[in-house]
Amino acid sequence: MIETSVSKYPKLPCLKVKRDGQWKTWTYEEFLREIEYFANGLIALKIPTFKSLNIIGFNDPAWFIGFYGAIFAKMIPVGVYTTNGPDACKYIADHSEAEVVLVENNIHLQKYLEIWDSLPDLKYIIVYNETTLSNEIPSNRKSQVLLWKDFLEIGKKFGLDTENEQLYRRKESQKPGNCCTIVYTSGTTGPPKGVMLCHDSYTWLCQRWLQDHAILVPSDPSEVRKVVSYLPLSHVAAQYAEMVLPLYMNACIHFALPTALQGTIVETLREVRPHVLLSVPRLWEKIEETLKAMSHTNGFPKKNIGNFIY
Repeated sequence: MIETSVSKYPKLPCLKVKRDGQWKTWTYEEFLREIEYFANGLIALKIPTFKSLNIIGFNDPAWFIGFYGAIFAKMIPVGVYTTNGPDACKYIADHSEAEVVLVENNIHLQKYLEIWDSLPDLKYIIVYNETTLSNEIPSNRKSQVLLWKDFLEIGKKFGLDTENEQLYRRKESQKPGNCCTIVYTSGTTGPPKGVMLCHDSYTWLCQRWLQDHAILVPSDPSEVRKVVSYLPLSHVAAQYAEMVLPLYMNACIHFALPTALQGTIVETLREVRPHVLLSVPRLWEKIEETLKAMSHTNGFPKKNIGNFIY
């Protein structure tokens, strides 16, 4: 699916995230290249197929690249809620047989350092939004904790040395009914429950949705649809609406700021002006409250129009 999208529009923007106030962009072909680097990195570290990669952190290009990189390597990506404490992280890592964990920062890294000794399957932790690692890493674990850029470099070199042969074999051996990912419940009523989802459950749903909403498919291939990613990617709805479906729409995914749900999502929406947005009720309520507050400062005609809408 991804390779088909890249072949259609390699130079179109695929991912955008703000770094120091400026948008940094990945084209579709750059996105695919880093997915392959990530997948090759996992193979270079001798991670077997069907073991899992746990991912914890706010929405970021690295989250997407890690998710799809694990799939390319015939592993199973598993999102972990950022609110999870060490005990919940341990349960999911153990239950999903995680051999690698991708964490956003040193704060999440600390959760896994605390439980690592009780996770015999865990081999490596990769940190994606830090330039230096925490000085609290035990000396016997330092070689097993990698910065994002260093890990991608391992994958890049491995792919060049092997001409992507091992990666190709892992991709070609996958079947539509194979498990693609495991989505865990939040665990509010007991231990999190893991739900296995196969590859074609996502791809079929995307195809069906776009058949029913053809207006969102651009008639001009050079026209870019825009999506904002801000919902927790450990949730199946966010994975579908913000990670998988946009690739069918030749969309560009813009990442909100980590403070999105504290209010900055409004500024992001105003700037990006997305074509489609999946949201939770609370965000619609906040938008409604804002519009109602604005209506009080409007003149009589606009105020009446606003009241009529509600």
